[in-house]
Amino acid sequence: MLFAAVKLSLRFYATPIKMDRGRVGSLVCASKSCARKEWERSHDAHRARIKKVKPATDMTMPLTAGMDHIRNNLKKEQLLEGRYMEIDRENRILLRKMSDMMKKPNPYTTAKGVADNIPTSMNKDGRKQALLKMTQDNLRLLKSIQEVQPVYSVKKWEEHHKHTGVLLRNCCTYPVITRLPRNRSSPSVLMRMETAGGDGSAAPLPGQQDTAADDVKYVLKEGKRIGETYFLVEMSTDGRILNISAYDGDSQTSLELVVGEKNHRQLYREAQGDYSIIANRLRVEGDRLKLKGSGE
Repeated sequence: MLFAAVKLSLRFYATPIKMDRGRVGSLVCASKSCARKEWERSHDAHRARIKKVKPATDMTMPLTAGMDHIRNNLKKEQLLEGRYMEIDRENRILLRKMSDMMKKPNPYTTAKGVADNIPTSMNKDGRKQALLKMTQDNLRLLKSIQEVQPVYSVKKWEEHHKHTGVLLRNCCTYPVITRLPRNRSSPSVLMRMETAGGDGSAAPLPGQQDTAADDVKYVLKEGKRIGETYFLVEMSTDGRILNISAYDGDSQTSLELVVGEKNHRQLYREAQGDYSIIANRLRVEGDRLKLKGSGE
């Protein structure tokens, strides 16, 4: 066939419309927008008709609501007025009673009232005797507490502590070292080295000072008798300065001496590296520690 069969698709839109006798029909429209407009027009007309509908029941405020006996609660006002009158009457009665009491004389301050109201007691003498006995018992108990002898004696404790310390020092080879009070110990003083030593040695570099302080080591720790006193001698050095400390256990005092690098090297050569020989040259003059022939 010369003509091919062409399939045509047509879309029709139905819009509901109101017909006679309340029946709703459908208006066929070829465009979707036309159908939408037709529906909106009918919807607006429907809403307008609803607004004009008259209610079957009257919901407005009745005319009786504006009457005076409904707007004002006269019974409640009458009850409140009666309550206020009762309160005023009770206040006036109370005020009159207080006024009468203030006008009357006080029976407890007048001589006649005091004489008439003297209390009578049948056991006055018995209570007086009981009070006297209680007072005597308290005095006797206080006297016994003040005269009792204590079981422990602080004086005996102190004497026993001193005797124990003497026995402990006699038994020990080296002096007893206890915690040294700060106020009874002279502080340690580290002397600063010169920029260049007398023997031609150069001063240490700034970066080497902290390293030298960390390399301090003890070269001698032993007990020495210096004069008439027994000391615990400690010597420490960082390779340049020699620190000497002498501790007296009896008086709990510490003497310090710092030997410079130049004198330290000279003493080391003279003692051939034996610090015990250097300790034998220690002397105490007054409250200062010195080395014999060291110039310190």
